[in-house]
Amino acid sequence: MENKKVLTELKDGVLIVTINRNERRNAIDPETSAMMEEVLNNAEKDPEVGCIIITGAGEKSFCAGEDLSAYDENGGCQTIMEHGFAGITERVSAKPIICAANGTAVAGGLEIAVSCDLIVAADHARFGLSEVKVGLLATSGGLIRLPKLIPQKIAAEMCLTGKLISAQRAYEVGLVNYVVPADQVMEKAMELAQTIAKNAPISLRLTKEIFHIAPQVSQEDAQRFCNRCWDYIEKTEDATEGPRAFLEKRQPNWQGK
Repeated sequence: MENKKVLTELKDGVLIVTINRNERRNAIDPETSAMMEEVLNNAEKDPEVGCIIITGAGEKSFCAGEDLSAYDENGGCQTIMEHGFAGITERVSAKPIICAANGTAVAGGLEIAVSCDLIVAADHARFGLSEVKVGLLATSGGLIRLPKLIPQKIAAEMCLTGKLISAQRAYEVGLVNYVVPADQVMEKAMELAQTIAKNAPISLRLTKEIFHIAPQVSQEDAQRFCNRCWDYIEKTEDATEGPRAFLEKRQPNWQGK
């Protein structure tokens, strides 16, 4: 699938999704948001997709958030899809998602980034939630996820001032996984994605589910959920294939069942 505002490429089990509005700093308008929703929905169902990378066109911006010129005549937001802003911020994806932040991720752009499992940032990238500067709120996960990802006082400063932090600072506080030169962002993201895509799909899906649930429940409830996941996965064909391939010193042939 390829179109003007969202580009996709499937490469070695990795789906590369590019927000292609460089002239608008890759801001999300309703059409782009709907396209992102469709692309990610299809990726969830596609057994050929083992991992997803989301990036932006150009070198300056990963995503500038919502295109403020795209509000309807009554000032209503038109970019919230079934799975949230840009089809991702309310999505619990079965597939691992990597953000390749090729440039600034601000407002909804940061909300997209923190909805991903991993973030690789260009060394010139900056990150922030600027909604307070325009009288809005970061309600697509920014105000919820950021205090869980980085120290609360640092998150509070970012949210209340609207100021952006550098990629290096984002790395220091644990917001991003890697900071690399701009021309190496996709290379590093692909390296991670291909490593992930080689792993067992059921194991990846259940690992993500446990990660999602564990912080929201007690240790005891989280362990009970882990035990149920184990009872399920140990009966799968992949759970037999994995140890066998390891002992036979070969690559496993995952069936996803």
